[in-house]
Amino acid sequence: MPLKTSYFNKGIFKNNIKRFWLISFAYTFFLFLFVVGYLFSELGWLSNLNDMDVAERMEIIDSLGREIFYRSDYAIYLGLFPLITALAVFSYMHYPKNTAMVHSLPLTRSTLFVTNYLSGLFLVTLPLVLNSLVLIITEVVAGFPNISYALIWVGINLILTFLLYNFAVLAGMFTGHMAAQAIFFYIFNFLSIFLEIVFVSILNNFLFGYASDNWFTKSLVFSPLRNLKYLYRGFYTGEGDIGALVGYVIAGIIFLVLSYYLYKKRHMEVATDVISFSFVKPIFKYSVAFCSAALIGGIIITIFNFEKSLAGFIIAFLIGGFIGYFASEMLMRKTFKVFRLYKGFIVFGLVLSLLLCSIEFDFFGYERRIPQNSEIEVLFLNRYANEATRIALMPEEYDPEAHYYLFATDEKGYSIKDDFYKRQIKNLSNEDIKELRSITPGVFEDYEVISKVREIHSFIINNKKLFEENEKNRYMNMYTEMDFKYRNLYFAYRLKDGSLIEREYPLLTYMDNPELDNLIREYLAIPGVMQSYEPILTKNAGDTRGIYIEFQTNDGEYHNIQINDNIQEFLDNYKKDILSSDPLNVLYGGNKYENHRINIRIDYKENSFREESHNAPIYNSYKNTINYLEELGVFKLEDLLTSYYFK
Repeated sequence: MPLKTSYFNKGIFKNNIKRFWLISFAYTFFLFLFVVGYLFSELGWLSNLNDMDVAERMEIIDSLGREIFYRSDYAIYLGLFPLITALAVFSYMHYPKNTAMVHSLPLTRSTLFVTNYLSGLFLVTLPLVLNSLVLIITEVVAGFPNISYALIWVGINLILTFLLYNFAVLAGMFTGHMAAQAIFFYIFNFLSIFLEIVFVSILNNFLFGYASDNWFTKSLVFSPLRNLKYLYRGFYTGEGDIGALVGYVIAGIIFLVLSYYLYKKRHMEVATDVISFSFVKPIFKYSVAFCSAALIGGIIITIFNFEKSLAGFIIAFLIGGFIGYFASEMLMRKTFKVFRLYKGFIVFGLVLSLLLCSIEFDFFGYERRIPQNSEIEVLFLNRYANEATRIALMPEEYDPEAHYYLFATDEKGYSIKDDFYKRQIKNLSNEDIKELRSITPGVFEDYEVISKVREIHSFIINNKKLFEENEKNRYMNMYTEMDFKYRNLYFAYRLKDGSLIEREYPLLTYMDNPELDNLIREYLAIPGVMQSYEPILTKNAGDTRGIYIEFQTNDGEYHNIQINDNIQEFLDNYKKDILSSDPLNVLYGGNKYENHRINIRIDYKENSFREESHNAPIYNSYKNTINYLEELGVFKLEDLLTSYYFK
């Protein structure tokens, strides 16, 4: 009768628990401190409920339990104990004598792997389970209104523990070094972010108009430790990323299956080898070469200021790649005699150089891409973009927790963080989107505006060489501050298919080259455009909550005077000065002006969205405004402190 093969050995399991119980104990202890600290904080709020008014009490009750999602310092434990546990239970693989002894036991490799794996999983999950019971039982006994947050928190961390432990085990299958196993674990946890930083840096330097918005957002999900606080925040607001958790579970299962398969195929002789499998060695070698090229090359580029030099970039990256390529060969072959293997490096250098050249010479047409009028749903043009702009163009990215300030205001117009209000604005309505776009400077849907913006964009693209030459001349100090002017422009087009095209141009022009400025003036002359950038032009006395004139006198004193009378007459004079000045002032300020340190702040009355106010200097050219303020007796011009600024 054939013997049944068991995948689990009780003796090895118990032995692992006895040998490595201290890991589990330490994890339990530190996690217990974490849980107790959180509970003390929440119980303190719960005990003070009777002293609060109804509105405040409801807000605290609703938030009780959710604050555990803000304790993202738990990432420290997730990034440490799964790795330590995997290193411990599979440590014998990295020592020739130990691995020979373990594999001489009358046990199959399947039994060894499954038993060691399960003992490690038990050691790393037991502390989380025990402390979760403490957390949940305490919340039930204390009468927490909603323990579901604790249950969700436990579920998230069990999934992440499963993922990270399995990955730590998988990393050990590819190497015969404990140190290398730990290094691989952390490298691959943050590799996606590192690669994104590298590529964004290259694109910023060589791709004309590249807009590096939302760094790391695309790569965060591939870095669980870095993504943890964003994952928590989603569940805090009730908009948790279930898809990411499902993906992590699937990835954890894949890591487990691969680990099992590789363990069965692994040779005992690879103990102490940096790479355990020959098919992985080329991947390891070229990966190290590229990462070394990016890291060491980036340092060289920074030291020697090669940021805008294609030749400098290629040379620096090749130096870094050379170091990484041959260092990896030395590690794998355990010898310094590796320089005869230069052919692989030549191929690597050619591919890397071609990649950099393809970006510099725009092989993919990124720089020349301007959408057609018929493709554009709405666009944005301003000096820079911000979160309000992003949500106005891409309302599907609205996050109640991150963007509440765009909408919530109190009766005085000040932004507030009101949980009740956030519950009401979980999804933006068409009216919300329309209003947000109407108050975001530079957002338009008008056909005439779109045509003019495309014309400006085309001019910039067609004169790329001119602008790059200007920047080069400025860098080489061939011109002085008096000769040039900066014109930063940020274009964003939301297309009718829902995609977004963004371009940013930090342009340098010269006083004797007014073509770009003239195009921008024509754009600002289109009806409604100036009012978008200067909302004060649409306001009347009934729209204001307060007007304040701030200035400094020759005696060094600062004054803040509120205008209370004849507000409409003051606004008429102020708007007349804005309209009679150079339209470019609304985007770039005045040119070469004498500043008497006069500033104006106009607070608007409550509106349904974020607080709005107008803050700006009063230029010397604003004669109507200055004369009117002198007539009101706010100041005498000769008493004002004078200083000179140039823009």
